[in-house]
Amino acid sequence: MSSRNALRAGARPLRRALCVSIAMLLAATALPALAQDAAPSPNATINLIRLMVKKGLITQSDADGLISQANTEAAQAQRAATAAQAATAPADGAHPGDVRVTYVPQSVRNEIRDQVKQEVIAQAKTEHWAEPNALPEWLDRISWSGDIRVRDESWLYSRSNSPYFIDYATLNKNGPFDINQISQGTNPPILNSQQNRMSILDMQAHLALTAKVADTVTAGVRIGTGNDNNPVSTTQYLGGGLVKKDLWLDRAWINWHPYAWGSFTAGRMEDPFFVTDLIYSPELNFDGIAGKFKVPFNDEFEGFATAGMFPIQYTGNNSPSQAFGYDKNHSDERWLSAAQLGVTWHINDDMQWKAALAYYFFDGMRGKLSEPCPIYTGINYCSTDDDAPSYMLKGNTLFLLRDIVPDPSSPSNYAQPQFVGLSYDYHLANVTSTFDFKIGETPARIQADYVRNMAYHAKDALTRYANGLGTPVNNYESGTTPAETGPYKSGPVGWLVRGILGNPNPMAANDWNVTFGYKYLEPDAAIDGLTDVNFHLGGTNAKGFVFTADYGIATRTWLSARYFNAKQVYGPPLSIDVVQLEINTKF
Repeated sequence: MSSRNALRAGARPLRRALCVSIAMLLAATALPALAQDAAPSPNATINLIRLMVKKGLITQSDADGLISQANTEAAQAQRAATAAQAATAPADGAHPGDVRVTYVPQSVRNEIRDQVKQEVIAQAKTEHWAEPNALPEWLDRISWSGDIRVRDESWLYSRSNSPYFIDYATLNKNGPFDINQISQGTNPPILNSQQNRMSILDMQAHLALTAKVADTVTAGVRIGTGNDNNPVSTTQYLGGGLVKKDLWLDRAWINWHPYAWGSFTAGRMEDPFFVTDLIYSPELNFDGIAGKFKVPFNDEFEGFATAGMFPIQYTGNNSPSQAFGYDKNHSDERWLSAAQLGVTWHINDDMQWKAALAYYFFDGMRGKLSEPCPIYTGINYCSTDDDAPSYMLKGNTLFLLRDIVPDPSSPSNYAQPQFVGLSYDYHLANVTSTFDFKIGETPARIQADYVRNMAYHAKDALTRYANGLGTPVNNYESGTTPAETGPYKSGPVGWLVRGILGNPNPMAANDWNVTFGYKYLEPDAAIDGLTDVNFHLGGTNAKGFVFTADYGIATRTWLSARYFNAKQVYGPPLSIDVVQLEINTKF
């Protein structure tokens, strides 16, 4: 049976019940004789039922049942009335055998008729049985949503910042870079650390489609803006010669929800975990498979759990391009396996506490030193080139991946093109807590977050390989020149504390909130390429304050102000303040 026929079938009992109700109501009033094929009955209800059969509103079998029921009820009512009259003399002078009919004023009958008519029409339009084929059925299963943000931001660098910061992310992206050229006066890519960037106008936009495919299956697709395909931001700079802007596939997922307590999602999805912006960017999406579960213990406590597996990086099928046979790189995929357990405590209507413990196991992220690599022979690859991270920002401890064999013809001056890889694995233990309450009638929230990289051991980066190979190239306390380096310094810990006063999600006019927080993230506490790009312009090895304020100017439209005051935890000074003013809307 098609969905339209099912709707019509579901509507028949409703129409039948409504018709019987109308018939019973009108039976109490005097009705004129109704034209019927059969002889008219003195019972108005029976005449009306016969008319409905003639008009095709009900079947003859249904009518026979209703007529039988009406005759039975009329006989019972007559016997009851006769008995009552015999027991008590009527006060109005009526005689035995007289029939009483309750009078219903015309105004009341009109009101009842109009009310029933409106209810029937409303349901008919909703279920599409009054106007078949008026609207396609699939429109009821699809919804659209989106958001747009326009922002003006400025990046303010301290004049006391060191000018000597190598941009290793660009080195890998455009590399390999010949480090031998540094001694010849050619610099590698260098980060800006002293020149302010004022009034950068940018925007962000998303458009999402969500479809209810079946009772237990939902699917969605979202596109978004972005300067490139990086995983942590869909911000698009405006200007650039007024060229058109790019759109990217931001999300595409299928969700199966077979039980009220559990669901599974596959594809590219929003972050399925309960988190803050300490270790992951708020705009980060996850590729892979995730399951989410909820277990209510009682009216106050509810447990929840999330688990998933997410591919981070694959070995290229034809990598390296110049190699033959078994010289091709072996399979060395990198995955994130993650699990989180938590509990929500509904203390009362105005107070709730939520906390969770998570473990994020990034497998195989640590780079490996290549086999001895004779670049001088003309090859353009080494055995562990694929260990270079696919996306980086700044902060994580790095080392040179290639063990390059000196050129016998020029052993003191030969090309040394290099990539960099991560010195550590990242197995993150994370505790997140949120406490919601009210101060008077004003909502308030306190967030706390702590992370520790359980795979971090400082000495491993310094003693992993012999002859000084694999030694970190960054995170040193530096002197006044690029050649001067102090002791190596990193760390595995990060934490965040934040207070929010007001509505955290200002969706109405005059909604507001103000936020004050402090974030601390040591160099190897998290993967630097997945962090928030607003604080210290992304990456790890940063600490500082965050101030924000939002104010709703209309429904689903609000103004925002952000101030990020951050500096480097270890190493040479790098202080970056970020100021943002923006207008946001959702639809």
